[in-house]
Amino acid sequence: MRLFSKFVTDFEYIRAKMRIGLFFSILGFPLYYYFWAHLFPQSYENIYLRLAGVLFALLWIVSDYTRKDHERFHYCLSVVALTFAAPFFFTYMFLQNGASGVWLGSLICAVLYLAIVADAVSLLFMFLVGVPLAYLVYLIQPHQPVAAYDVLEALPVIFFALSGALAMKWAEEWTIRANKRKAVALAGSIAHELRTPLLGVRLELEHFHQLCDELDERLGADKLQYTQVSDRLSRHVQKASHIVDCLLLNVREENFDRSGFTHHSMKQVLDDVLSRYPLSEKERSLINIHQEYDFTFWGDDLLMAHVLMNLLKNALSAIAAAEKGNVEIYFSRISGKNAMCVRDTGRGIKAAARKKVFDRFYSETSGGAGLGLAFCKRVVDSFGGEVECYSEAGMYTEFRVLLPAGERL
Repeated sequence: MRLFSKFVTDFEYIRAKMRIGLFFSILGFPLYYYFWAHLFPQSYENIYLRLAGVLFALLWIVSDYTRKDHERFHYCLSVVALTFAAPFFFTYMFLQNGASGVWLGSLICAVLYLAIVADAVSLLFMFLVGVPLAYLVYLIQPHQPVAAYDVLEALPVIFFALSGALAMKWAEEWTIRANKRKAVALAGSIAHELRTPLLGVRLELEHFHQLCDELDERLGADKLQYTQVSDRLSRHVQKASHIVDCLLLNVREENFDRSGFTHHSMKQVLDDVLSRYPLSEKERSLINIHQEYDFTFWGDDLLMAHVLMNLLKNALSAIAAAEKGNVEIYFSRISGKNAMCVRDTGRGIKAAARKKVFDRFYSETSGGAGLGLAFCKRVVDSFGGEVECYSEAGMYTEFRVLLPAGERL
């Protein structure tokens, strides 16, 4: 799987391309059988190979809907389906048709289409596996002789197409990496510039609190009003700092450093979030805690706090949008794993949207960045757990953070 590390990392972006490509496979394999077998007859056709291509495409589509239950199998199936549909099938048909111009053009098209979907390393691997395998099958199956000169004549064209596709893919990947580095640097600079004035405002508010205490008698009845304003400003500063932290963590796509991970109490994380998160009195009244026991998890308590803050923010936003409901936070044991669940009875999420809520930059909220839940998933994945979403439109939404069974306290 290490060989396809980039393929796996970029899989959410590859999936959309694969859906389109395999959809065309389902149509193209039988359609072009009619073209080359009847309309413009070629010297060789094979309906069974074409049906195998359709079967791979249909199997991948079915597997894609349940990929969370068998991700490793789904990644392997993706590689096998692409290898069969492009280098293997078109190389085999190119050889069986005597290196004809029609199949040379088809093979070059296969190279270019595959280059659109896969990264450079995966593209090269698929051709290094698919082409020799096609030649081997060609030799052991009944076949029509192909002139060595015709194959050798086609090789420079195929090599040119493949090398050009690889070069363009590497250039594209280098450009993407460079742009990501610039984005991370810019985000870091913005975060630093924002943190400085926010820290200054927080220090001034603390100084203001001290002045109110020192001027207790002179302020009299006005002290309560001053402190309430100061508390509201403090909550806004805390919320702004939280947003800056989340944006900075989201823009960094590298894996979290696990060297500092230790065991933490989930109850302690929950208590810290409820004390730190800028909640109004009305919002606090909507939150119900059902926590009969505590459990530990292996990870980072600050990152887990950001996860819980995001889930809590989303729940409160859903309630505000629906103008009804409340939030329930509870611990449970689900399928042998410890679970921290956040449930709101707000507007819910439609079935089609539930499949996309963890995708980066997808948001159901107007003006939303679509980074919060993607960030939550990355964090929990790094802890060896998973996040699940259950919802019914207009009724409720529940997010479950499932973590490996640790010590129950």
